[in-house]
Amino acid sequence: MATQQISVGVVGTSWWADAMHLPALASHPNAKITAICGRNRDNARKMADTWHIPQVYTDYHDMIENAGLDALVISTPNATHYPITMKALEKGLHVLCEKPLALTYADAKHMAETAHTKGVKHFVPFPYRFMPTARYLKELIDDGYIGRPYHLNLRYYTGYARDGQYVWRFDVAQAGAGSSAI
Repeated sequence: MATQQISVGVVGTSWWADAMHLPALASHPNAKITAICGRNRDNARKMADTWHIPQVYTDYHDMIENAGLDALVISTPNATHYPITMKALEKGLHVLCEKPLALTYADAKHMAETAHTKGVKHFVPFPYRFMPTARYLKELIDDGYIGRPYHLNLRYYTGYARDGQYVWRFDVAQAGAGSSAI
């Protein structure tokens, strides 16, 4: 019996969507990347060409309403997660939304409640656990080489401050402040 493919749209054309979400979707036999949406049509078109995505949008409302999607991946700046997710959930789409889920607990709770009411899946990915370094550490732990860990302190260094593209990450109103903002 053939398994039906899930039609997936991606909102966001960042390096993260390109490095994490699109390769996973493109290699999955049950996923069909149907549409991509980005604020800059040229960037969205380039990504669509790279990943063989047939539909390109610059307005997520338009994509959610007209692309024939079953599910949506949201890989956009943090402050946009809530409105995009709510639009998709109201349409009855399954949603994978990047972290943080929302800027406030109340918004995140509303998203979860709406997904439950609509009977759709809504989740946040944690892809680092599948990265080679994390898998190797797990292997070392499972083999008893490291022993039982009680505490781990890792640093994740990024280049967000090197150019203006990700400067929004330093603005609490746009990026949120994680659990310290609750």
